[in-house]
Amino acid sequence: MLIALNGKNQTIHANKVNEEIRGRNLYYCPDCKECVFLKKGVLKVAHFSHFNQTNCRLFSEGETKEHLQGKQILYDWFIKQGLRCELEAYLPNLNQRPDILVWVNQTRIIAIEFQCSSMPLKRMEKRTAGYKKNGYDVFWILGSQFKLTDKITAFQRLFIYSDNQLTSSLFFLDVSKKNIYLYSNIQQKNITQRIVYDSYLINLDYFKLSEVLMMIDKIKRNSKKTKYLYQPKDLIQSHLFLNQGRMYQTPEIVSFQKYIYQNGDSLISIPKEVYFKVPGQITIKTLPHFWKYILLKWLTANKINSVITLNELDNQIDEMIKNKSLVFHPMPLISLEVQKKPIYFYVQLLIESAILEKNKSNQWVLIKKPYCYKNEQEKLAAFQKDSL
Repeated sequence: MLIALNGKNQTIHANKVNEEIRGRNLYYCPDCKECVFLKKGVLKVAHFSHFNQTNCRLFSEGETKEHLQGKQILYDWFIKQGLRCELEAYLPNLNQRPDILVWVNQTRIIAIEFQCSSMPLKRMEKRTAGYKKNGYDVFWILGSQFKLTDKITAFQRLFIYSDNQLTSSLFFLDVSKKNIYLYSNIQQKNITQRIVYDSYLINLDYFKLSEVLMMIDKIKRNSKKTKYLYQPKDLIQSHLFLNQGRMYQTPEIVSFQKYIYQNGDSLISIPKEVYFKVPGQITIKTLPHFWKYILLKWLTANKINSVITLNELDNQIDEMIKNKSLVFHPMPLISLEVQKKPIYFYVQLLIESAILEKNKSNQWVLIKKPYCYKNEQEKLAAFQKDSL
């Protein structure tokens, strides 16, 4: 911990303890009130620690050097800007201590958590829900072992932000360089776990919080203007992915194959619309082809010129979620409404491919049925033609 209480019940910061009085005073844990001692040296981050093993609820021992450094760096950054900020502030209504609590203005308070080690999903969900329920914005910032590469892990997914304006984003702090990296517009490159994203460097020696918030607002505005471009070559890659999964008996593809057989289709016959790639798929755990096939079958089970309402579509999506034919990744920082966005985008692609036509704001008309292929050669030839 970076703070403790002195004998007068005053909050003391570890890095501000005067060397001359270091051993003269007693310090106490802000939570359990047991005695703690100061650890301070040339190579150590100044911090307080319990004398013995403890059952302290809110301050666990064994904080890494990176975690202590990161909290101190962020705290110093906020204080330097003249912002009201508290280290390890206790929130009694939540029984939680965020790493940092910062007041952006009179109405906006941000709880910041610097996560350098793994933690159970339930714990992360509980802490996040507690902050949101009590009116705090929450920013989870990841440490070195969770820096984003070209693949996304289940744990990293927990800390991805996304709302109706800001596309999937993740924050990472490099304590050695005092840099925050904002990874935005995180998208799966194809049907595998490989990803692409935009990266923004925020050097804390030069940036202020107000400038970072302005940068995020600018990213939001640009993301609204970005038009998603569907690449026809994705059809061939996606088809080859299914064939490879069938050959190697990949469980989710075998399950998909059995399902479409029961519905009179095969990996050859399914229409190209099943292969359409949509942004935001990173939130959906179900095999992309699977949920698109089910939704497409439902949409096109109607007669030509039939009207499909938004309410009917929403009910179908809810039914797919209920029977687990549409499963989302655990992502506590993203609402269910935002996680559903790829499904509505898929409907937009069906409009562009002339399967549906938009009638009114909340209605679509079925214009034609999707074409089912008769053999592999015909399908690959059609996909190749689209790719040219």
